[in-house]
Amino acid sequence: MTTRRPLVLRRPPLLRPDDLEQIEQGMLRLLDETGLRVLDDGLRATLAERGFRVQGERLLIEPSVVREFLAEERRRDDQGLAAGPVVVDDPADEITLYVSPYPQHVHDLPSDRIVPFTVDRLIEATKLLDALFDRGVTSSPPGVPTDVPPALQPVVQYWVAATYSRQGCGPPDPKAEVTFPHVAGMADALGHPIRHLPVYVFSPLTLGGESLRCVLRFKDRLQGIGVNSMPSPGCTAPINVGDAFALSAAEVLGSVILLREALGLPVYWHIAIHPIDLRSMAMVFGSPESTLFELASREVNAYFGGTQWTPWADNMHTNAKLPGAQASAEKASLMTFGALLGGRHFGAAGTLSLDEVFSAEQLLYDIEIKDHVQRLARGLDAATDPDRCLAEVSEGLLAGGFTGLDSTLAAYRDVYWHPQLFDRDFLSAWQARGTPGIRERVRTMAAGLVAQHDYRLPDDQQAEIDRLLAQAKAELT
Repeated sequence: MTTRRPLVLRRPPLLRPDDLEQIEQGMLRLLDETGLRVLDDGLRATLAERGFRVQGERLLIEPSVVREFLAEERRRDDQGLAAGPVVVDDPADEITLYVSPYPQHVHDLPSDRIVPFTVDRLIEATKLLDALFDRGVTSSPPGVPTDVPPALQPVVQYWVAATYSRQGCGPPDPKAEVTFPHVAGMADALGHPIRHLPVYVFSPLTLGGESLRCVLRFKDRLQGIGVNSMPSPGCTAPINVGDAFALSAAEVLGSVILLREALGLPVYWHIAIHPIDLRSMAMVFGSPESTLFELASREVNAYFGGTQWTPWADNMHTNAKLPGAQASAEKASLMTFGALLGGRHFGAAGTLSLDEVFSAEQLLYDIEIKDHVQRLARGLDAATDPDRCLAEVSEGLLAGGFTGLDSTLAAYRDVYWHPQLFDRDFLSAWQARGTPGIRERVRTMAAGLVAQHDYRLPDDQQAEIDRLLAQAKAELT
């Protein structure tokens, strides 16, 4: 039985009960008095027939309807409105990383330049991710091939992931109505049929677009849908944080109520707000505000759903464009904070410029950061046995030190973490080795990992997705 004491932080909620109640009141008034703009004529007509008030393109939702929906959501977990935080006493799980599937650019190691993601570059990056599976990288692929037409990109992305990664059989977001049948065909062939699709609500308060069209057309295949939005205070939402949450709750929960009524499917949802730099108008995930918004979002979702809230943030975004100081500092700060609060799964590993660039170099730094943080969070085992202590000190005195003792050999890996990239030598030892730089080690390590890739999809599945890829190219190119 371990006597290890992990390092765990506690934090109070960021939002007071009064804050959450006022957010709910703001959401109720927005849905009742402003409503949601619904861009699909057929959906709008269906909902009008079901009794929802219509003002032009907007559908208004009565407070009683919203309250009934919230009561049902809160009853599901039977925890009321004050469930409180998830308590993390023993965060024993290993930390894992996942990579964003959205980058359209890649950091080219030999030239140290940002270049477009092509199919060949995506294949190489996917091989790298597969080789890093044993080091806690749990997603694939790391980007989108831009040298094929947009409608074909998710299909090729899926083919690359499934062909070159043992984690690649789960389907990506099809993104477009015309693409869905081809991605769905591959998913069926790989044993991961698409049963859920996302709907992205446009802020402020607009339900429409490609994701909605895809759900409406293929609803008979689905077992559920998910709804979220991405309002930014001061840009697509009011600058006041509470008001921005009220807007996000209105557009997400209002869309959930409408879609559930129209489609008869379970609808999952997530309320969030996201920061923006009002000088550049770029979203700034990974900033202090981003972390604070994410922490508050967890409390808001728990309040509306009647569940416990998880006290950590779990992204590692950065707006740095190249691997190095800014990216590593921001990612280390975010992961350390999140892990000490209990987080164990962190996104955007190896991802730069929000989610525009994939970098193998940064991914290897992020894995080193992960291992560093993992050791910190594991804490210490300082249980003492006086008899053992006396015997070991006596043995060490006879041996002239403790380094060569069997007890040191048996336990040193439990006490010390040894990095694979970061340097811990004295200056003289580093100089004696020719003053090697970390970037040179990263290039060598990345090339070696890609070279050792040996995964193969079963022949029958490979033949089928090859056929489906050829068919998609013929139809979508």
